[in-house]
Amino acid sequence: MARRVSVRLVVVLSVLVVLSSGVLSAENHEAFLAYSRDADALLTRGEASELIVKAFGLPLIYPLRVESDVQKKFEYTDTLAVIDESFVVSSAQDIALHRYEPFIEGLIKVRAVSVDDGRFYPDEPITADVLSEIVAKVVFGVEGDSNTIDRFRSIGIEPPLGKIPITRGEAVEFVKNIVLDPAFSTISILVTSDIHGHVVPYYPGASEYAIGGIARMAQFVKDTRLRRPGTLLVDLGDAPYNTNVANLFEGLPVIESMNHMGYDAMVLGNHDFDFPFTVLERNARLAEFPFLSANTYHNGQYPEFLLPWVIKEVDGVRVAFVGLTDHSSAWYTHPRNVAGITFENHFDAAQRVLEALQGQADIYIALAHLHGDNRRLGEVVPGYDFVFGGGTDIVAFPEKFGDAWLIYPGKHAEVVNLLNINVWNKEVLGFNFAHVFMSENLPEDAFVRHLVDYYVAQLDERMADVVGYTEVDLDGERGTVRLKESNLANLIADSLRYVTGADIAIQNGGGVRASISQGAITINDIYTALPFDNVVVMVEMTGKTLWDTLEHGVSWYPSAAGGFLQVSGLEYVFDASREVGNRIQSVTINGKPIDLEKTYRVAANDFLTGGGDMFTMLRDDATVVLTTKFYLRDALLEYLTAVESVAPQTEGRITIINPVE
Repeated sequence: MARRVSVRLVVVLSVLVVLSSGVLSAENHEAFLAYSRDADALLTRGEASELIVKAFGLPLIYPLRVESDVQKKFEYTDTLAVIDESFVVSSAQDIALHRYEPFIEGLIKVRAVSVDDGRFYPDEPITADVLSEIVAKVVFGVEGDSNTIDRFRSIGIEPPLGKIPITRGEAVEFVKNIVLDPAFSTISILVTSDIHGHVVPYYPGASEYAIGGIARMAQFVKDTRLRRPGTLLVDLGDAPYNTNVANLFEGLPVIESMNHMGYDAMVLGNHDFDFPFTVLERNARLAEFPFLSANTYHNGQYPEFLLPWVIKEVDGVRVAFVGLTDHSSAWYTHPRNVAGITFENHFDAAQRVLEALQGQADIYIALAHLHGDNRRLGEVVPGYDFVFGGGTDIVAFPEKFGDAWLIYPGKHAEVVNLLNINVWNKEVLGFNFAHVFMSENLPEDAFVRHLVDYYVAQLDERMADVVGYTEVDLDGERGTVRLKESNLANLIADSLRYVTGADIAIQNGGGVRASISQGAITINDIYTALPFDNVVVMVEMTGKTLWDTLEHGVSWYPSAAGGFLQVSGLEYVFDASREVGNRIQSVTINGKPIDLEKTYRVAANDFLTGGGDMFTMLRDDATVVLTTKFYLRDALLEYLTAVESVAPQTEGRITIINPVE
């Protein structure tokens, strides 16, 4: 008992000293004081969760309550899968509505603990060795060396050992010795990416529960910063446009919301060029945070409204954020929007900036909207600690490539990511990471909700008219239109033939952005599915050029690339196991093999015929014979007005041999 009393006295006195010095945050104060009381009592697993989450700034996770029996998903087996309620329900049956549930879920979210049998046992005592293992994963990361003792001793910390219950006082002393060491700091960074104008929550797939919405993101950011003052907030590009409400007001709903949220920086993505350069410049000047891109030039000059990097200092630690835009971005938007714009090779720019910044920062982070090259950056350009990878829409756990950890941040305002970088003497010690999904049970920021409602009300006045009916669900999901035949894309391609009278139509899957549910089709549905201002054109080309076009369209497979071609008026077969450039096995038009010498009339959009998605053969080897007055959505509207009701199917227009499952 004498030992217990001394522990209690030491803990209480040390916490009081810290309080008077002002070193800790309010949340640390609360946790350390709370667990300094009854210091001799055994610490439960639930109490340990609260102590660790508050001490190290882990997220509080509030699960969604659902009526049906939904199995919780902990892994991302399909990185492009729909994020639905299965990712946000309670993780264990014995923690639902428990007082420590948000803290336990926070530990589970950063993968510091796992739930193997569906139970967490929150009211049972935690042993010393288990506590040390959990703290080790929080401090050093879940991917590192498993030798807990050596890892702690390397920084002069002696972890509690043994398979015996640990007291509240002993646990506080252990955690406090880490958090209060002058060498230790935690840099908290919130990350968003590929919002694509999704200011309004939506229902993913067939789910009955909404997800996302920028007002929900704003409240989570606010709450996190209240808990952890000094938390940084960055975006990885493609934020302002691509939904009806965002496009109608040229990105203003998103930029104004981001201003309210207090972003620290945003990198330019390829879709930030979906409107003319003047709109980009206007939005950059309206933004109360810097637009970053180290490798974007206009008329040969670096735009004065951009910055190549920004350095933020938190708790004496300097963090450099370097903005890198995909050097292929000109291929992914309308040519008129990138007139006069050039992009330096993003690897060269990353190296150049890193050399220029040497000695000016302690942590180097690339805000990289580089699509597939996000994975290569850490290998090609050593020296970055983290690569925040935008442009892929992927949700996955961090991976290390070369020197850098790659963060996969997701998409569409579905998720806010929390990265806690733990630093020892200004060098990265480890990190923990969480995807925090914006489920419908989370609160919304009142100001941002009012802002969004204002813009949506103006949109709704224009978009509510019913223009047709569909007897079936129309599948425009990313994992469909970019990887296989889609009934919605078939309908769109058919509409292109209808308004042009062409023999054939082709449509890039990346231009189809949403599904349409069975029933009435409104103007809003059409604008949501086809948000881009791409004009319908008709070109003449030889069968050989058409073959080459289809070959290029399957060259990215199985990557979900926007250049995957949906078709009307022909069927094609490709073998996914064959080398790129030799995948197309057959092309059939009206039941007959394609004639490589014959000239065909092909309907498309001017993004493709202008060489977008690197379809240079359409730009160089096809002749435009008709430029219509229709955008893609106008063509679909015209077709629906004529036929009134549709029920398109997948009918073998695209056949894949050896598909990747």
